[in-house]
Amino acid sequence: MPNFDVLGHRGAMGLEPENTLRSFKKALSLGVDGLEFDVQNIHGELLVFHDESLERTTNGEGKLLNHSVEALRKLDAGKGEQIPTLAEVVELIGNQAFINIELKGFDTASLVMKLVRMLDRKRFKKEQFIISSYLFSELSLVHELDPEIRLGVIADEYPTIAQEFADEIDAYSFHPSYSILNQSLVDDAHNNGMKVYVHTVNDLDKINHSRTLGVDGVFTDYPDRVIDYIRS
Repeated sequence: MPNFDVLGHRGAMGLEPENTLRSFKKALSLGVDGLEFDVQNIHGELLVFHDESLERTTNGEGKLLNHSVEALRKLDAGKGEQIPTLAEVVELIGNQAFINIELKGFDTASLVMKLVRMLDRKRFKKEQFIISSYLFSELSLVHELDPEIRLGVIADEYPTIAQEFADEIDAYSFHPSYSILNQSLVDDAHNNGMKVYVHTVNDLDKINHSRTLGVDGVFTDYPDRVIDYIRS
């Protein structure tokens, strides 16, 4: 079988509080190939957080944008963890895995690329990063700022439109949800020179099915399950 990458979804969110340093440490300890996480622009600071609101994953209430960064950083994001900054997460990962940054909101592209440009080239290589999003406008801006950076186009529906856009920006990878996955979609992406990373796959039957279709890897909440499956 070809190489099959295991990407920790928001770290190892099935095992630890999602998008926290604790979750990323757990995923790294399990031996993931890559880590995926979400970034949002909160008053000019990039915070690693998925939802627009606080209730599901913290002890706070209301919209992120209605709070200062200082106030957000004082919240409990699970097991005493705080909401991390993008810089903190990248520093933690170092060169231990490749880094998939999902642009979760508008006005994130330029700030993310500013941080990537500032990284120490002795520790970080440009090819270590994939910048992904559902937002075509943000990915287009990233492509304009740096045509060499690896881009990933995410799709839950309308895969034809998403793949056409991926071709336009010369995307490195295509990230379909498992619900739309089929052999034709995988073959089309591969024929256009893209890797296929499927989200979010936790069930062993779905892991096996994805692999038999020839995908290049999966995003998973439980990296331990996928790694154990591959080893077995």
